[in-house]
Amino acid sequence: MARAFTLGRAPCALSGLGHLVSPEVPRRAPAGPVAAVATCLHVRQRMGRGGGKGKGSGKGKGAGSQKPTDDPNFVRWSKNMRLQGSPSGAVYVVEDYVASGSFSRVFRVHEAKRWGERRVYAAKVMRKEDSYIQYTSSGPKEGELLMRLEAAQAAQEQEVLTMRCLDSFATKDDAGQEYWCLILEWLDASLFDIVRANGHRGLHLSMVRILLRQLLEQLKVLQELKCTHTDIKHKNCCLANTEHYLAPSSGGPTIILTQPLAKFIDYGNAVFEGDKKPHPIHTKQFRAPEVLLNVRMGWGPASDTWTLGVTAAFLVSGQLIFNSHDPTELLRLMRQALGPFPARLLAAAQDNRMRKAAELAEGGVEPQLGSWLNLAGKGPAEAACADLLLRMLALDPGERLSAEEALRHTFIADGGDGEKAPIPPKTSELRYLGAS
Repeated sequence: MARAFTLGRAPCALSGLGHLVSPEVPRRAPAGPVAAVATCLHVRQRMGRGGGKGKGSGKGKGAGSQKPTDDPNFVRWSKNMRLQGSPSGAVYVVEDYVASGSFSRVFRVHEAKRWGERRVYAAKVMRKEDSYIQYTSSGPKEGELLMRLEAAQAAQEQEVLTMRCLDSFATKDDAGQEYWCLILEWLDASLFDIVRANGHRGLHLSMVRILLRQLLEQLKVLQELKCTHTDIKHKNCCLANTEHYLAPSSGGPTIILTQPLAKFIDYGNAVFEGDKKPHPIHTKQFRAPEVLLNVRMGWGPASDTWTLGVTAAFLVSGQLIFNSHDPTELLRLMRQALGPFPARLLAAAQDNRMRKAAELAEGGVEPQLGSWLNLAGKGPAEAACADLLLRMLALDPGERLSAEEALRHTFIADGGDGEKAPIPPKTSELRYLGAS
């Protein structure tokens, strides 16, 4: 039987941002471990438990190309393992394993208490300090950054959209080895997951606008703190809730989220101005031109605008616009989509081979991005969206919009022509990603 649904009742209304979604279990839990919240880099398939009496991995750094989590003894755990050490005295009980990344394992946990509502959280467990290739990870630093971002929004009386870190402390695994634990709000599927569930077709433009606005608000706080996330991508943006209905569209039924709220995850490699900068950064398909060319002035917060622009283009089209692992091919695709590389950018390139590839890349004078995304020659909302993405993806980082400037763009400010989400059919049922 279909449930009644009113757009205005959503905690994060389609017409605006609404209030923060609490880190409680959704009204109906999604099937399977879809909360890949705060994993570092690549999430693996579900693995075996690794409980038992074996010795832990001990201290030390990740070496060569082996990720810290490649060690089979990294975080020896078992169901109902108790994560202790919180300054508040709270104890968190492991319910299940969720995901693994380069530096951490993520578990579904709840706080051990006799009374009150049981809330589910994500526990990100890692070594206190670790390294892998050019990257470093610091558990305490990541926790402090998340709390600082939340405090910055609260101080400005802004809605707190950043993923919340509720606890940060040293703990031990089943083998008695020491780790650092972050207790994070439980999030749901990633933007990659929701687009995949939509048949790898772009989302409705109203969904793109709302999700992009929320992510720009979070990026604005990062940029005000002169901090670069360094790994924004579709798999590092997670939804607080996947409740949705299917609305008719020209390409077939399309997903409309009833409570759209997206948040960045994985702040473990964030870099503040003045910190040592690793090179390169970004997942390859999201890598900014200043990183590919290794320009003299280096990369900075503007590179996050680029990666968010690539993520937004993915939401529009359902595809990665720069889908290659070959750096020269990435430059060629950028040239075709965005026009000629600015002379100033090429002059600053320290990688001569990549500079030559950028100079030789073929393409027309006019950017083709709007056509690639099927936005050209349509209505005002599509034109406004294409214009914003071109400005977020300016090849010269000095010409790229900041998050604050992007929030003032007409596509975000009024949706171009104020396009709204389709009203659900009377027979529409609310669904959840992963639910049968």
